[in-house]
Amino acid sequence: NKPTHGIYHVTGDGDKARWTKIGAAWAHDDNDGLSLSVEYLPAGTHGRLVIRKAKAKSDAQANDGEE
Repeated sequence: NKPTHGIYHVTGDGDKARWTKIGAAWAHDDNDGLSLSVEYLPAGTHGRLVIRKAKAKSDAQANDGEE
């Protein structure tokens, strides 16, 4: 199955925010939760984790994965 969401590590705010994709997530069949597959966890850094609904491939390529 294709992931339904992307997982990002985000540092900074607004136009200066840096989004780094670190994994993917899939919605459960009952839509009450997500299963996560994280390829990278930032250690000792500031920032936040953001889970966003996956975009169509052409949209993601146009944005280089940034939101």
